[in-house]
Amino acid sequence: MFSKDGVVLLPSYQPEKTLINLSRGLFEEGFKVLIVDDGSGPTYSQIFKDCEKYATIISYEKNRGKGDALKYGFKYCYDNLKDYKYVVTADGDGQHRIDDIVRVYERTKKYNVSVIGVRKFDVKVPIKSKIGNTMSKFNQSLVTARYMHDNQCGLRGFPYSMIPDLLKIFGNRYEYEMNVLTFLQVKELPFHCLRIQTIYENNNSGSHFRPIADTLRIQSSILLYGLINILLYIALAIANYFVYKYVSFNLPIDLEISTAVCFVGYLIAMIAVKLIFFRPKYPAKLILRVVVYELLKFIAILASVTLFIRVLNMNLFVTYLLAYVLILFPRFYLTKGIGLVYDASIDE
Repeated sequence: MFSKDGVVLLPSYQPEKTLINLSRGLFEEGFKVLIVDDGSGPTYSQIFKDCEKYATIISYEKNRGKGDALKYGFKYCYDNLKDYKYVVTADGDGQHRIDDIVRVYERTKKYNVSVIGVRKFDVKVPIKSKIGNTMSKFNQSLVTARYMHDNQCGLRGFPYSMIPDLLKIFGNRYEYEMNVLTFLQVKELPFHCLRIQTIYENNNSGSHFRPIADTLRIQSSILLYGLINILLYIALAIANYFVYKYVSFNLPIDLEISTAVCFVGYLIAMIAVKLIFFRPKYPAKLILRVVVYELLKFIAILASVTLFIRVLNMNLFVTYLLAYVLILFPRFYLTKGIGLVYDASIDE
């Protein structure tokens, strides 16, 4: 009956009738379609009933969020649909074209790696989506030193071998998809980016995304991954303050020397902690990424410290904290512009 060895997983909460057409189209393409009813309630039971002609419906009574719906679907696939090898996640609100879903599946099967859909954004983007996308790209690039043109697209493909890891990633709402992408990045796991069409049906009226609450939830989730960076930087500022104050190198550039000495310690600690906590698949790639990125950051910090202290006679500790804030935007554009720190090329 099903010509493809892939499952399309559609998490759905209070869907519109577009879900029926999507299910039928995917069924006709030869996919096994799995819909998770994320506690939509009896009002929407007829829509799910109509989808049963083309899809398997699994559900639970109370709304738990998109992340929980995805993990519920992943577990069902792993436990009950063992004849399949790939799972593609997509939104059931009409945001993803069937031919793009097929392309993501084919790319996942061809390379047997995760595939992330990347939207073109060549149409007018609803304001609530634009806010979330912009903030997420900015924060994630600072945390992972890797820029993504689009890190909130729900169209993604995974080999079944990834499911045990996907079930362990924390998050039960919209932040879960961001955590999945961050997990791939910090673990240095290979993935491909595939360009897809941008579609916002009726100005994205079918989306249940809350611009303020869900954006804050996603950003706090990203920053949790970056907590190591923040704590180590504070330790660097404290160490530099005491080294410069109490250790003399008997050189006219004591300030710069103490900054460099402390930064070497900071760099070693950063690499060691990330290797221990993240256990990347390719440690050499992580080390190279951290060294290049942090050295560029060191140049910016050294310039800031020299300016603020030698020219403006500011306190060293305050200078370090101020310098870190001031280089946030240059760091973002540096991450965006340098090929070394890109996640992957985007295939059209």
